[in-house]
Amino acid sequence: MNRIILPDGRELCYELTRKRVKNINFHVKDECVVMVSASPKVPIKYIEQCLAKRADLFFGAFEKLKARKIASANSTESVKWLGKELPINIIENSRETAVFDENECRVFTRDFSAENVQELIKTAKTERFKALCAELNEQVRAELKARGLEPPPAVITIKEMKSRWGSCSYTRGHISINLRLADHPRETVLSVFWHEYAHFWHHDHSDRFYRFLLDMFPDYHKYNDVLKTG
Repeated sequence: MNRIILPDGRELCYELTRKRVKNINFHVKDECVVMVSASPKVPIKYIEQCLAKRADLFFGAFEKLKARKIASANSTESVKWLGKELPINIIENSRETAVFDENECRVFTRDFSAENVQELIKTAKTERFKALCAELNEQVRAELKARGLEPPPAVITIKEMKSRWGSCSYTRGHISINLRLADHPRETVLSVFWHEYAHFWHHDHSDRFYRFLLDMFPDYHKYNDVLKTG
């Protein structure tokens, strides 16, 4: 993650990916980060000058995405889960819980307030996502072992992060996964697991890192690139 301080004191965060492209490409990610792709020949200084010139456009886009996120969070009509928009079915009941299936999210409660309904949904969504991550973690470890590699012990932590989809502390054997990935397809979550596990062998984002990653998970860009547009 890179940061620049603008003349008015605002901080603009961006992530840079080097690609063989003719132009510098910008994409707003969530409400706090700009994704940048540029040729290896383009100097960092020039990229940051371009970012500074377009800063008002980026911050305007951040505000729109933030407002959209707040509206979605307060909705009791639907909820995102693994790439789907599931309708919310509120059922009067004393159980006080939410249940996800392939077709809908059922909320059992006597308190129909938006705040209570969303809290029940968040709790259920978090628990279900933790279970999914445990399953994906075992899948990645099994595939690594099948390829003759012995993955180090890894502690998986699920938490909300503003600017990263995942992180790997390879010295401590600790991988963090962003809870917000629960909104995205299963394969996209899997791509983040592969990305973080690859850091146990390659600690930066060098060509060797991506060769290793794509050898292990050839569809990485197909499923992970959707995160670059939020």
